[in-house]
Amino acid sequence: MVLSRAVLFIFLGGIAYLAADNAPELKKAPSAAVPPGYILGPNDQISVDVVELPEFNNKSYRVDNDGTISLPLIGRVHAAGLTLTEFEGTVHNLLQKQVRNPHLVANLIETRSQAVSVMGAVNTPGIQQLQGTRNLFDVLAAAGGLKQEAGDVITITRQSDQGPLNLPQAVRDPASGRMTAELKVRDVVELRDPHLNIPIMPHDEISVPKAKLLYVIGNVRKAGGFTLSDGRSVSALEALSMAEGLAPNAGPSHARILRRNETSVADRQQIPIDLKKILDGKAEDVALMPDDILFVPDNLSRRVSTRALEMAVQTLSGIVIWRGI
Repeated sequence: MVLSRAVLFIFLGGIAYLAADNAPELKKAPSAAVPPGYILGPNDQISVDVVELPEFNNKSYRVDNDGTISLPLIGRVHAAGLTLTEFEGTVHNLLQKQVRNPHLVANLIETRSQAVSVMGAVNTPGIQQLQGTRNLFDVLAAAGGLKQEAGDVITITRQSDQGPLNLPQAVRDPASGRMTAELKVRDVVELRDPHLNIPIMPHDEISVPKAKLLYVIGNVRKAGGFTLSDGRSVSALEALSMAEGLAPNAGPSHARILRRNETSVADRQQIPIDLKKILDGKAEDVALMPDDILFVPDNLSRRVSTRALEMAVQTLSGIVIWRGI
Protein backbone atom coordinates (compact mmCIF):
# COMPACT_ATOMS: atom_id res chain seq x y z
CA MET A 1 0.00 0.00 0.00
CA VAL A 2 1.49 3.32 -1.10
CA LEU A 3 1.00 6.29 1.20
CA SER A 4 1.11 9.89 0.06
CA ARG A 5 4.43 11.58 0.74
CA ALA A 6 2.62 14.82 1.58
CA VAL A 7 0.21 13.56 4.23
CA LEU A 8 0.39 10.57 6.56
CA PHE A 9 -2.52 9.77 8.85
CA ILE A 10 -1.76 7.78 11.97
CA PHE A 11 -4.54 7.00 14.41
CA LEU A 12 -3.50 6.42 17.98
CA GLY A 13 -6.27 6.03 20.55
CA GLY A 14 -8.70 7.97 18.40
CA ILE A 15 -6.39 11.05 18.24
CA ALA A 16 -5.33 12.14 14.80
CA TYR A 17 -1.71 13.06 14.17
CA LEU A 18 -1.00 14.79 10.90
CA ALA A 19 2.35 15.43 9.32
CA ALA A 20 2.11 18.24 6.81
CA ASP A 21 5.61 19.18 5.85
CA ASN A 22 4.35 20.67 2.62
CA ALA A 23 1.38 22.54 4.17
CA PRO A 24 0.61 25.82 2.45
CA GLU A 25 1.95 28.95 4.12
CA LEU A 26 -0.49 31.08 6.06
CA LYS A 27 -0.16 34.84 5.96
CA LYS A 28 -0.61 37.49 8.59
CA ALA A 29 -3.10 40.29 8.05
CA PRO A 30 -1.66 43.50 6.58
CA SER A 31 0.40 45.44 9.10
CA ALA A 32 -2.11 48.31 9.07
CA ALA A 33 -4.74 45.92 10.43
CA VAL A 34 -2.51 44.68 13.26
CA PRO A 35 -1.09 47.54 15.33
CA PRO A 36 2.43 46.73 16.59
CA GLY A 37 2.30 45.25 20.06
CA TYR A 38 -1.49 45.26 20.19
CA ILE A 39 -2.75 43.60 23.38
CA LEU A 40 -5.90 41.52 23.09
CA GLY A 41 -8.81 42.25 25.40
CA PRO A 42 -12.51 41.52 25.95
CA ASN A 43 -14.77 41.91 22.89
CA ASP A 44 -11.89 41.87 20.40
CA GLN A 45 -12.70 39.80 17.31
CA ILE A 46 -9.98 37.56 15.86
CA SER A 47 -9.67 34.73 13.36
CA VAL A 48 -7.62 31.56 13.83
CA ASP A 49 -6.80 29.66 10.63
CA VAL A 50 -5.28 26.18 10.90
CA VAL A 51 -4.21 24.40 7.70
CA GLU A 52 -4.75 20.95 9.13
CA LEU A 53 -8.11 21.73 10.76
CA PRO A 54 -10.60 23.37 8.38
CA GLU A 55 -13.20 23.60 11.15
CA PHE A 56 -11.20 26.55 12.53
CA ASN A 57 -11.15 28.53 9.31
CA ASN A 58 -13.37 31.30 7.94
CA LYS A 59 -14.76 32.10 11.38
CA SER A 60 -14.39 34.92 13.86
CA TYR A 61 -13.87 34.36 17.54
CA ARG A 62 -14.67 36.87 20.29
CA VAL A 63 -12.65 37.39 23.44
CA ASP A 64 -15.20 36.98 26.22
CA ASN A 65 -15.40 39.16 29.31
CA ASP A 66 -13.38 36.62 31.27
CA GLY A 67 -10.52 37.05 28.80
CA THR A 68 -10.87 33.67 27.09
CA ILE A 69 -11.81 32.47 23.62
CA SER A 70 -13.71 29.28 22.88
CA LEU A 71 -11.99 27.34 20.06
CA PRO A 72 -12.85 24.02 18.41
CA LEU A 73 -11.19 20.89 19.85
CA ILE A 74 -9.28 22.68 22.60
CA GLY A 75 -12.04 24.65 24.31
CA ARG A 76 -11.32 27.76 26.37
CA VAL A 77 -8.02 29.52 25.69
CA HIS A 78 -6.79 32.56 27.59
CA ALA A 79 -6.27 35.56 25.27
CA ALA A 80 -6.65 38.82 27.19
CA GLY A 81 -3.34 40.49 27.91
CA LEU A 82 -1.52 38.64 25.12
CA THR A 83 -0.26 39.86 21.77
CA LEU A 84 -1.38 37.97 18.67
CA THR A 85 2.02 36.28 18.48
CA GLU A 86 1.79 35.14 22.11
CA PHE A 87 -1.75 33.91 21.56
CA GLU A 88 -0.65 31.95 18.48
CA GLY A 89 2.04 30.28 20.57
CA THR A 90 -0.49 29.27 23.22
CA VAL A 91 -2.87 27.78 20.64
CA HIS A 92 0.02 26.04 18.86
CA ASN A 93 1.11 24.33 22.07
CA LEU A 94 -2.42 23.19 22.83
CA LEU A 95 -3.03 21.87 19.31
CA GLN A 96 0.19 19.86 19.35
CA LYS A 97 -1.56 17.42 21.66
CA GLN A 98 -3.85 16.53 18.77
CA VAL A 99 -2.06 17.63 15.59
CA ARG A 100 1.59 17.11 14.82
CA ASN A 101 3.32 20.40 13.94
CA PRO A 102 0.16 22.45 13.31
CA HIS A 103 0.37 25.39 10.92
CA LEU A 104 -1.77 28.29 12.15
CA VAL A 105 -2.06 32.05 12.11
CA ALA A 106 -4.21 34.45 14.15
CA ASN A 107 -5.41 37.76 12.74
CA LEU A 108 -7.10 40.71 14.37
CA ILE A 109 -10.49 41.35 12.73
CA GLU A 110 -11.92 44.09 14.90
CA THR A 111 -10.74 45.95 17.99
CA ARG A 112 -13.31 46.52 20.67
CA SER A 113 -11.38 46.15 23.90
CA GLN A 114 -9.45 49.42 23.96
CA ALA A 115 -12.28 51.91 24.18
CA VAL A 116 -11.67 55.55 25.06
CA SER A 117 -14.52 57.96 25.78
CA VAL A 118 -14.29 61.56 24.60
CA MET A 119 -17.13 63.70 25.88
CA GLY A 120 -18.13 67.34 26.16
CA ALA A 121 -17.36 70.24 23.84
CA VAL A 122 -15.91 68.27 20.92
CA ASN A 123 -17.46 68.00 17.47
CA THR A 124 -17.86 64.22 17.53
CA PRO A 125 -18.20 63.01 21.11
CA GLY A 126 -18.41 59.29 21.81
CA ILE A 127 -16.35 56.13 22.07
CA GLN A 128 -13.13 55.58 20.13
CA GLN A 129 -11.16 52.35 19.77
CA LEU A 130 -7.42 52.65 20.17
CA GLN A 131 -5.38 50.95 17.47
CA GLY A 132 -1.74 51.14 18.37
CA THR A 133 -0.19 54.04 20.28
CA ARG A 134 -2.17 57.28 20.15
CA ASN A 135 -1.60 60.44 22.12
CA LEU A 136 -4.03 63.00 23.48
CA PHE A 137 -3.78 65.28 20.45
CA ASP A 138 -4.59 62.36 18.10
CA VAL A 139 -7.67 61.36 20.09
CA LEU A 140 -9.02 64.91 20.20
CA ALA A 141 -8.45 65.24 16.45
CA ALA A 142 -10.33 61.97 15.86
CA ALA A 143 -13.21 63.46 17.87
CA GLY A 144 -13.44 66.26 15.30
CA GLY A 145 -11.51 68.77 17.40
CA LEU A 146 -12.79 71.17 20.01
CA LYS A 147 -15.93 73.23 19.60
CA GLN A 148 -15.65 77.00 19.70
CA GLU A 149 -17.39 77.06 23.09
CA ALA A 150 -14.92 74.61 24.62
CA GLY A 151 -13.64 75.63 28.03
CA ASP A 152 -10.10 76.20 29.18
CA VAL A 153 -9.35 72.75 30.61
CA ILE A 154 -9.35 69.12 29.52
CA THR A 155 -9.97 66.52 32.21
CA ILE A 156 -8.43 63.04 31.87
CA THR A 157 -9.34 60.11 34.11
CA ARG A 158 -7.35 56.85 34.04
CA GLN A 159 -8.33 53.48 35.45
CA SER A 160 -6.15 51.98 38.17
CA ASP A 161 -5.14 48.96 36.07
CA GLN A 162 -3.75 51.12 33.23
CA GLY A 163 -0.75 52.50 35.06
CA PRO A 164 -0.02 56.00 36.35
CA LEU A 165 -1.29 59.22 34.82
CA ASN A 166 1.97 61.07 34.37
CA LEU A 167 0.67 64.62 34.48
CA PRO A 168 1.32 67.47 36.91
CA GLN A 169 -1.12 67.64 39.81
CA ALA A 170 -2.73 64.28 38.99
CA VAL A 171 -4.95 63.17 41.88
CA ARG A 172 -5.70 59.57 42.84
CA ASP A 173 -9.10 58.55 44.18
CA PRO A 174 -8.32 56.44 47.27
CA ALA A 175 -11.53 54.42 46.88
CA SER A 176 -11.32 53.43 43.19
CA GLY A 177 -7.62 54.01 42.53
CA ARG A 178 -8.48 56.08 39.44
CA MET A 179 -6.31 59.08 38.66
CA THR A 180 -7.59 62.42 37.35
CA ALA A 181 -5.71 65.43 36.01
CA GLU A 182 -6.57 68.67 34.25
CA LEU A 183 -4.70 70.25 31.33
CA LYS A 184 -4.98 73.69 29.80
CA VAL A 185 -6.61 73.50 26.37
CA ARG A 186 -4.10 75.85 24.81
CA ASP A 187 -1.15 73.86 26.16
CA VAL A 188 -2.47 70.78 24.35
CA VAL A 189 -3.80 72.34 21.14
CA GLU A 190 -0.77 74.56 20.62
CA LEU A 191 1.65 71.81 21.74
CA ARG A 192 3.35 74.19 24.15
CA ASP A 193 4.76 71.31 26.19
CA PRO A 194 5.24 67.99 24.33
CA HIS A 195 5.26 66.14 27.66
CA LEU A 196 1.59 67.01 28.15
CA ASN A 197 0.64 65.27 24.90
CA ILE A 198 0.55 61.96 26.75
CA PRO A 199 -0.16 58.49 25.29
CA ILE A 200 -3.80 57.56 25.85
CA MET A 201 -4.52 54.22 27.49
CA PRO A 202 -7.57 51.93 27.10
CA HIS A 203 -10.61 53.06 29.09
CA ASP A 204 -9.30 56.60 29.60
CA GLU A 205 -12.06 59.17 29.98
CA ILE A 206 -11.46 62.53 28.33
CA SER A 207 -13.84 65.38 29.07
CA VAL A 208 -13.88 68.90 27.64
CA PRO A 209 -16.39 71.03 29.56
CA LYS A 210 -18.08 73.95 27.90
CA ALA A 211 -16.73 77.38 28.71
CA LYS A 212 -18.69 79.87 30.71
CA LEU A 213 -20.16 82.35 28.25
CA LEU A 214 -21.17 85.97 28.28
CA TYR A 215 -23.38 87.38 25.52
CA VAL A 216 -23.36 90.88 24.03
CA ILE A 217 -26.10 91.51 21.46
CA GLY A 218 -27.95 94.36 19.87
CA ASN A 219 -26.34 97.50 18.46
CA VAL A 220 -22.69 96.60 18.93
CA ARG A 221 -20.01 96.06 16.30
CA LYS A 222 -19.39 92.37 17.02
CA ALA A 223 -22.34 90.69 18.67
CA GLY A 224 -21.89 87.20 19.97
CA GLY A 225 -21.07 84.94 22.87
CA PHE A 226 -17.67 85.38 24.50
CA THR A 227 -15.89 82.71 26.51
CA LEU A 228 -14.64 83.63 29.95
CA SER A 229 -11.18 82.27 30.66
CA ASP A 230 -10.04 80.92 34.03
CA GLY A 231 -13.39 81.71 35.62
CA ARG A 232 -12.65 85.45 35.74
CA SER A 233 -15.41 88.01 36.06
CA VAL A 234 -16.07 90.68 33.43
CA SER A 235 -17.51 94.16 33.78
CA ALA A 236 -20.00 95.77 31.42
CA LEU A 237 -17.30 97.95 29.84
CA GLU A 238 -15.03 94.93 29.33
CA ALA A 239 -17.91 93.08 27.67
CA LEU A 240 -18.58 96.07 25.43
CA SER A 241 -14.89 96.15 24.52
CA MET A 242 -15.03 92.44 23.61
CA ALA A 243 -17.91 93.35 21.27
CA GLU A 244 -15.68 96.09 19.75
CA GLY A 245 -17.80 98.92 21.03
CA LEU A 246 -21.12 100.50 20.14
CA ALA A 247 -22.51 100.43 16.64
CA PRO A 248 -24.02 103.51 14.98
CA ASN A 249 -27.50 104.38 16.24
CA ALA A 250 -26.91 102.50 19.51
CA GLY A 251 -28.87 103.62 22.55
CA PRO A 252 -26.49 102.86 25.44
CA SER A 253 -28.60 104.74 27.97
CA HIS A 254 -31.35 102.13 27.69
CA ALA A 255 -29.20 98.98 27.79
CA ARG A 256 -30.31 95.94 29.76
CA ILE A 257 -28.63 93.01 31.47
CA LEU A 258 -30.72 89.87 31.05
CA ARG A 259 -29.88 87.45 33.87
CA ARG A 260 -31.32 84.00 34.50
CA ASN A 261 -33.45 83.64 37.59
CA GLU A 262 -32.29 81.07 40.10
CA THR A 263 -35.83 79.73 40.45
CA SER A 264 -36.68 79.62 36.73
CA VAL A 265 -34.08 78.87 34.08
CA ALA A 266 -36.44 79.86 31.26
CA ASP A 267 -37.08 83.38 32.58
CA ARG A 268 -34.56 86.19 32.78
CA GLN A 269 -34.45 89.14 35.07
CA GLN A 270 -34.13 92.53 33.37
CA ILE A 271 -31.58 94.85 34.96
CA PRO A 272 -31.42 98.41 33.51
CA ILE A 273 -27.91 99.72 32.92
CA ASP A 274 -26.90 103.15 31.61
CA LEU A 275 -23.82 102.42 29.54
CA LYS A 276 -23.58 106.08 28.46
CA LYS A 277 -23.05 107.27 32.04
CA ILE A 278 -20.55 104.50 32.64
CA LEU A 279 -18.65 105.41 29.49
CA ASP A 280 -18.67 109.08 30.55
CA GLY A 281 -17.39 108.19 34.01
CA LYS A 282 -20.56 109.39 35.70
CA ALA A 283 -21.57 105.94 37.00
CA GLU A 284 -19.72 102.94 38.30
CA ASP A 285 -19.09 99.97 36.05
CA VAL A 286 -21.25 96.89 36.64
CA ALA A 287 -19.96 93.34 37.10
CA LEU A 288 -21.52 90.73 34.81
CA MET A 289 -22.02 87.06 35.57
CA PRO A 290 -21.50 84.00 33.34
CA ASP A 291 -24.52 83.48 31.04
CA ASP A 292 -25.57 87.14 31.34
CA ILE A 293 -26.79 88.88 28.20
CA LEU A 294 -25.82 92.51 27.70
CA PHE A 295 -28.40 93.96 25.31
CA VAL A 296 -27.81 97.35 23.66
CA PRO A 297 -30.91 98.67 21.83
CA ASP A 298 -31.02 101.32 19.13
CA ASN A 299 -31.60 104.96 19.96
CA LEU A 300 -34.88 105.28 18.10
CA SER A 301 -36.96 104.35 21.11
CA ARG A 302 -36.84 105.74 24.59
CA ARG A 303 -37.51 102.46 26.24
CA VAL A 304 -36.80 98.82 25.57
CA SER A 305 -39.95 96.95 24.65
CA THR A 306 -40.62 93.44 25.87
CA ARG A 307 -40.89 92.30 22.27
CA ALA A 308 -37.42 93.67 21.51
CA LEU A 309 -35.97 91.73 24.42
CA GLU A 310 -37.72 88.53 23.34
CA MET A 311 -36.33 88.87 19.82
CA ALA A 312 -32.87 89.55 21.24
CA VAL A 313 -32.94 86.39 23.34
CA GLN A 314 -34.16 84.34 20.36
CA THR A 315 -31.02 85.28 18.42
CA LEU A 316 -28.85 83.34 20.91
CA SER A 317 -29.56 79.98 19.27
CA GLY A 318 -27.59 80.92 16.16
CA ILE A 319 -25.14 83.33 17.69
CA VAL A 320 -21.42 83.20 16.92
CA ILE A 321 -19.16 82.17 19.79
CA TRP A 322 -15.92 84.13 20.11
CA ARG A 323 -12.92 83.18 22.17
CA GLY A 324 -13.05 85.78 24.91
CA ILE A 325 -10.68 86.84 27.67
